[in-house]
Amino acid sequence: MKQGILSIRVFLKKRSCFWGGVNIFEWQNKVIYSLLKYLSALFLLLFAAGCLEDVPHDNPLDPQNSNRGYTLSGTVNTLYAPVQTISNAIITLEPGNEKVFSRSDGSFLLENLLPGDYTVYCTADGYTRDSLQVTLNANHVVNFFLDGLPYFETISLTTQHLSQFFPVEDLYYLQIEARVNDPDGIADINSVFFDIPEYNVHDTLFVSLEAGTFSRRLSIDDLPVNTIQSLIGRAFILSVLDDAGKTVKSGKRYLTRVIEETPVLNQPVNLQTVPVDSIRFIWQKVRLPYWFNLKIEIFQINQGLLSPVTTIPDIPGATQTLTISNTLPAANYVWILKVTDEFGNSSSSREGTFQVTN
Repeated sequence: MKQGILSIRVFLKKRSCFWGGVNIFEWQNKVIYSLLKYLSALFLLLFAAGCLEDVPHDNPLDPQNSNRGYTLSGTVNTLYAPVQTISNAIITLEPGNEKVFSRSDGSFLLENLLPGDYTVYCTADGYTRDSLQVTLNANHVVNFFLDGLPYFETISLTTQHLSQFFPVEDLYYLQIEARVNDPDGIADINSVFFDIPEYNVHDTLFVSLEAGTFSRRLSIDDLPVNTIQSLIGRAFILSVLDDAGKTVKSGKRYLTRVIEETPVLNQPVNLQTVPVDSIRFIWQKVRLPYWFNLKIEIFQINQGLLSPVTTIPDIPGATQTLTISNTLPAANYVWILKVTDEFGNSSSSREGTFQVTN
């Protein structure tokens, strides 16, 4: 090809002609030379394209691969049967910090992943975090089964002040109650316990009859203090443990107060006989510098034991008397008046007794 170009150039030089000061044949020589270079380059390009036309592009690193990279897919589920899917869980792939959310059916998909070793993390609100190690050299499927974390629905720390005829000294109690739950069901709850860090106290709450409720009533003898009042301002921390061994702690909780004043009953007292049609309860006015209400509790005396009969709740704090219809059978009865503040702290009067006759 080079020899052909040189021959044309020599020929054109011999037949040069001038027009307007321009050598026409020299100008033609340049045009033809440029055209031949362009055609040569075009020929080489078409030749290369023909050679590479059938090259496969299945390598995940090949940018011309329409299915470039591998996929990582799977589902996020609860741990215990009946297994349920978990939506909106966050699946994170490291290295790379690739993130996706699980769909409404618990499924997820990560695409266009390069081969290599990865750690897959799965997190969801209310569940323990889990992780898996994977090596990608093909499309891969992983499934997560997350343990639901137990949680507190309510926590109550209250004091109880009891005034009674025997023993003469007033009694004070600390009442701790917690209602707990678990995404895997209440049956997954193992235990509930409490700590008073300042006194190095660690103890458990007891299972109540109501499902998911744990409680404990503690007297001074159960605590390393001389008075219940000394616990005011001291932090309590509650913890709930599930069967999978996961523990969730509450924040710091505090007692609010001890109600020192107790109601005083006027009538009926001392086994006074009440009218057959109605009973009128009278007591001294209770004076406290905060909101409270009153409650009457009535018990029947059966061979020296007290059996609950009825309760009259939500009596306004300013009330001093209350009359009810007498529907009680003939027997001897005990009644007490209880003060309760907005936090659930309470104080109770000494016992008043009365009798109902036919």
